[in-house]
Amino acid sequence: MRICGVIAEYNPFHLGHAHHLAETRRICGAETAIIAVMSGNFVQRGSFALLDKYTRAEMAVRGGADLVVELPLAAALCSAEGFARGAVATLAALGCDTLSFGSETADTDLLCHAARLLDTVDAQPAPTLPRGLSYAAARQKALERIDPAAAVLLSAPNNTLAVEYCRALADTPMRPLAIARRGAGHGAAAPAEGFASASYLRGLAYAGKLAACAPYMPLDAYRLLADSAARGLAPAAAPKGALLALLRDRLYHGLLLTGSADGFDQRLQKAVYRARDYEEAVALAQTRRFPAARVRRAYLRAALSIPANAPVAPAYLRVLALGPRGRALLRRAPKALPVIVKPVSEKRLPEALQPALRRDAFADDLFALTLPDPAARAGGSHFRGTLRYVP
Repeated sequence: MRICGVIAEYNPFHLGHAHHLAETRRICGAETAIIAVMSGNFVQRGSFALLDKYTRAEMAVRGGADLVVELPLAAALCSAEGFARGAVATLAALGCDTLSFGSETADTDLLCHAARLLDTVDAQPAPTLPRGLSYAAARQKALERIDPAAAVLLSAPNNTLAVEYCRALADTPMRPLAIARRGAGHGAAAPAEGFASASYLRGLAYAGKLAACAPYMPLDAYRLLADSAARGLAPAAAPKGALLALLRDRLYHGLLLTGSADGFDQRLQKAVYRARDYEEAVALAQTRRFPAARVRRAYLRAALSIPANAPVAPAYLRVLALGPRGRALLRRAPKALPVIVKPVSEKRLPEALQPALRRDAFADDLFALTLPDPAARAGGSHFRGTLRYVP
């Protein structure tokens, strides 16, 4: 059986995601098994997910995936490079032979070419960044001097991730498969060709216009979102006071550190000291050189006590949702890593894994504070979570 991996956040799952899964199966064959590695309750842009990881994983299985496993927390809150390496390592541990991803270009050869050139750029001594230029922009400038066509790819967010996926695949037997995105682009402020971006749908949900999401989501996914909202479990809103309190604690204990040597840490620390709320801390720290997403990731990593050098590769595999074919996949998957299907069993795992497992539990409890229903904010949510099985 061919096993194809996808990397996603499904925040929330929409028609574009369903199209990607359908195209993957059409190209790879009807019998292809699809495994999704998905960010948990925290996403790569440095924010809390719209709704909990188990519900989003169920959306994915109902939308075409066979098995959904959680991306390690350290990888989920990482730059594009770390995000890609952690996700690819997770899929490799499950025996995937192909990685399918959506991007603005479907030219897999060009994406792989850009990946090889970027390896060359990164192997060179780090240049002094021009004033006001972010690290990502500086890399693109350096690539432009070698191959302008390849550098243009990095102007589009999904292409940037696609190039990092291709780089991460270099040490694995997996093959890349690029599928062109349809309709609204990443972060687009309006629908296009019947598709809407996840950020547009989140905006509707936070504005209380949930019904307006329905035309742009598969019916099952919309029903799960609407049901979560009706039960006070969505949309999640960041606990801004609690976050600033956690960051002040990290600051006063000398733990608000990323290891960056470009003045980033000092800017983060000064902003937390001066800010009157979490959003103001983000606004005070961000610049053109230090984009808001980088600031938010750094703050969440500090709040969750994720060390700067935390490995992005998985030490265990947490299953979030699966269907019948996914259950068969689990039985035959390589047994190199522990597989967690019930969080209540985690305490029986090796002591070396316990620090990361406790961090996962704390992260889920922090996420619980974002939920609209006060009754859902009680501690211990991590151990009450169970995988979703979709017959």
